Amino acid sequence: MVDKIHNLFLLEKGKNIYESACSVIADENMFPLLNEGVLVGLSGGADSVMLLSFLIEYKKQKGLSFPIAAVHVNHCIRGEEAERDEFFCKKLCEELEVELFVEKIDVPSLAKTSGKGLEEAAREARYSVFEDIIQGRNDISAIAVAHNRSDNAETVLFNILRGSGARGASGIRPVRDNILRPLIRVAKADILSALDIAGISYVTDSTNQSSEYTRNYLRNEVIPALQRITPEPEKMLSRFADNMRSDDDFITLQAKDFLRGRKEIKNSELRALHYSLFVRVLGEMASFANAGISSQIASDIYKILDKDNFNYSLIGEACFSCERGICKITRNDDEKPDYLFKLENGTNSLSRFHSDFLLVKEKVEKTYLNIYKISIQANLSSAIISGSLHLRPKKDGDTVFYGGMTHKLKKLFSDRKIPPSKRALIPILCDDKGVVWVPGFGVRDDGVPPEKRRDLYAVIGILSTDTKNRFYVGTEYKT
Repeated sequence: MVDKIHNLFLLEKGKNIYESACSVIADENMFPLLNEGVLVGLSGGADSVMLLSFLIEYKKQKGLSFPIAAVHVNHCIRGEEAERDEFFCKKLCEELEVELFVEKIDVPSLAKTSGKGLEEAAREARYSVFEDIIQGRNDISAIAVAHNRSDNAETVLFNILRGSGARGASGIRPVRDNILRPLIRVAKADILSALDIAGISYVTDSTNQSSEYTRNYLRNEVIPALQRITPEPEKMLSRFADNMRSDDDFITLQAKDFLRGRKEIKNSELRALHYSLFVRVLGEMASFANAGISSQIASDIYKILDKDNFNYSLIGEACFSCERGICKITRNDDEKPDYLFKLENGTNSLSRFHSDFLLVKEKVEKTYLNIYKISIQANLSSAIISGSLHLRPKKDGDTVFYGGMTHKLKKLFSDRKIPPSKRALIPILCDDKGVVWVPGFGVRDDGVPPEKRRDLYAVIGILSTDTKNRFYVGTEYKT
């Protein structure tokens, strides 16, 4: 079998395939990752057999020593045919002395449970298996899959018909993270022809002959019909994809340069952008939060950027919010702060805020007041304290009674123009009855006259100078 592979690449078509794949490796800088070891996705079809054959020959011709392993995923979709494919891959890898991983996944059940289409569920399951294997190996870093020029042309055409932008029209990228596609410039017909001439076996997926699926219809009906317009539609579509990828990469670089790692942007800055650049910036911001956008979402948000306060839901349990003209994306499932910190007499360090709270159970001396520039203070009395004092984050419905009135914390924060996303950063001083003091606001008095308040003592919050995670004092958020 090894001799057959060597002879395959001595053939004219085999040589062309080898040179094409080598040029992709060089042009896309695949070698550093490839040289760390590669896991080949092996279905048993012509494309994956060609890919495995190429990598074996490439390693031999270049005198390299990186490990090559393969993985076959049985999706349990095609019954006996799927079992045949698995047996073929085992036999092939045994002959080539290539380590093979085999995984069986009940994709039909998975698709039904997740509500996803069969093809999408299969792809996600397949790549999940690939990554799991990589994580368990310290000698393999790359995943090689056998997408070819024909696959790319189908993808480009499919995305165009869906109304995709430059990113969708870019087709299948030769490199995405640690996933490599060396055969992306090779036509399917050339792969089949070369393997047949060399006498190298492969299996055929009978479902590929049916035009019931959209991609199969494009492959079997639409692209052949396009030959009436141009003799090589796949080549032209791939060239178009390369041009779109170049444009897409440029706009992406412009978006990243605009953001410079920032996750919060003024709405005025976003409004000033060309719409195409805004869409890409929005996409980059969404990726920070593992969220997604659509053309409709981008259009809707762009139209309301003149407002200083709004929220808009994104794909993936996330929200684009604008508060006082500052825009950012947050996840809806972000955990809210949850802590209960009991204060003892003396210094109490609250590490999450990089701040100290002094609980001074005695008359406050002027020496303490000398630190006012880096602190806020509350004078309390045992007459209004019930049980122990502790700090916690704000809760829905919190109120505090002072100045003869009950104040809702939500209203206090709103009047002070503290954005909702920042309110959880404010530590609330409570006792067993409820809120005693909110830093920067009044102390609960429960209607106790001043002359009856004895045993004065103080809680002093000292603000650290080395953190951005400060709480609010007055109307200014300390940074």
